Amino acid sequence: MKILYSDEFIKYSEPGHPDSPERVKAIKMVLQKKGMGEFISPVPCSEEELLLAHTEELIRKVKENSFYDPDTPNIPDIYHYAALSCGSAVNAAFFSLDGEIGFSLARPPGHHAGRNTVGGFCYFNNIAVAVKKVLKEHKIKIAVLDIDGHHGNGTEELLKDTEGVIYVSLHQHPAFPGTGTTSFSNCYNFPVFPGSSAESYMKKFEKAIDIIRSFSPDLLGISLGFDAHCSDPLLNMTLEDIHYYQMGKKISEIKTNIFLLLEGGYNVKTVGNTCYCFLNGVVSQRKGQ
Repeated sequence: MKILYSDEFIKYSEPGHPDSPERVKAIKMVLQKKGMGEFISPVPCSEEELLLAHTEELIRKVKENSFYDPDTPNIPDIYHYAALSCGSAVNAAFFSLDGEIGFSLARPPGHHAGRNTVGGFCYFNNIAVAVKKVLKEHKIKIAVLDIDGHHGNGTEELLKDTEGVIYVSLHQHPAFPGTGTTSFSNCYNFPVFPGSSAESYMKKFEKAIDIIRSFSPDLLGISLGFDAHCSDPLLNMTLEDIHYYQMGKKISEIKTNIFLLLEGGYNVKTVGNTCYCFLNGVVSQRKGQ
């Protein structure tokens, strides 16, 4: 496994904001302690690559810090950090095409950013840019599975009706951003009521996996959030570490190239081990353990 990481991802913060550098630090510390993967520095996304998914207006606003969103702060040099996070996702996708498992351990996250909008802690849509970059260079089928606890409204907006692509999301509803209640076109949504049992979540997860398996993608991208964990402060979900391990194994049973990128997950005391459990599930299945 190639883990795309840079210390730049822990250099910015907003006091009291859930997307803190500590959550990435916590994951990195556990993965290094467990000897999981090879850490590699990412390359920033170019403006040309960002334009595959976003408007010139949005890119300019992020560069100039001239946007406004109550959840998505105007942090100095945020364009630099967001472009590096997006580039990290692109790097992870291309590593996976070479048979590696690429994991982008980066922030800020991306799945709420739309074509012309920031939102939900996200400035650029990392996984959508990665998918569109791959499609520009390769005529292949790509599935995106979003297991962040919030619906990836931006990813859905950017990938809907895209030929050769499906978007599949499991998420709490009602919750921010209030979307993802129905399936349509190439977008498959599995809303989960707050407080639902882990068993009911996993049944929906199995249905999501069946859809992806039937699609038979050449590449599978995972928007990997950990805010569906029972300890997360932002949602009311019930998954535990064992469920993330099981999801990792199930995902890895799909015989295709896989890349992953970090979205949410805001309990810094638990997120490191939860991430390790998921990645261990992916890797152990690939090794036949």
